[in-house]
Amino acid sequence: MAESWARKLYLSKAWIDLRMGLIQLRGPVCQRCGRVMADTSLLIGHHIKELTPENVADPMIALNPGNIELICSDCHNLEHKRFGNFTRNIFLVYGSPCSGKTTLVNQLKKRGDLIVEMNHLYMAVSGCCLHDKPNNLRKNVFQIRDLLLDNIRTRYGGWNDAYIIGGYPHKQEREELAGRLGAELIYCESTEIECLARAELLGPFADEWKGYVHKWWEDYEGCPPAA
Repeated sequence: MAESWARKLYLSKAWIDLRMGLIQLRGPVCQRCGRVMADTSLLIGHHIKELTPENVADPMIALNPGNIELICSDCHNLEHKRFGNFTRNIFLVYGSPCSGKTTLVNQLKKRGDLIVEMNHLYMAVSGCCLHDKPNNLRKNVFQIRDLLLDNIRTRYGGWNDAYIIGGYPHKQEREELAGRLGAELIYCESTEIECLARAELLGPFADEWKGYVHKWWEDYEGCPPAA
């Protein structure tokens, strides 16, 4: 079922005409598995660049033939990881504060992925800006984090892939957590000097975050996993 913000597109004459035109041009064949579809209603126009609420009104994305792949419903379900026909990927992304962990995840994530990141949890419950972490909320934030980690461990909910972002400088702690969650470890490589330089850009929070950076490098154990 299309999400509510996308239904207007899929019900429009422009979309219906485009999809039928592509079937006539390309033939009633799934472009993934090659199956010939006698019932073309099961041939789905899949957007290669994913539709979002922000781009659904952009015809260069929503109605661009070059952005639309004709695939069967089985391949479409696999693409969107529906009905349990998929293995969820779990990633534990670790490294020093200011090493670029969240930036990396923003490059990798897709809509519908579950992301567990302490700074954003603080921001969500406190209403403060991203790098402001009121210490009196620490227990609440950690409890929320632990609940989300348990959701990942038990595969509770309809999320796609999951990313856990954190420092995890202690080798045993991160390997035990990765094992418990079935997660792949991703080390965000950096140097202490690089991280301190980035922390310096955080204005009134610079000294606090430089302290976090120093502490992480003091505690860090182990080399990144071999490729």
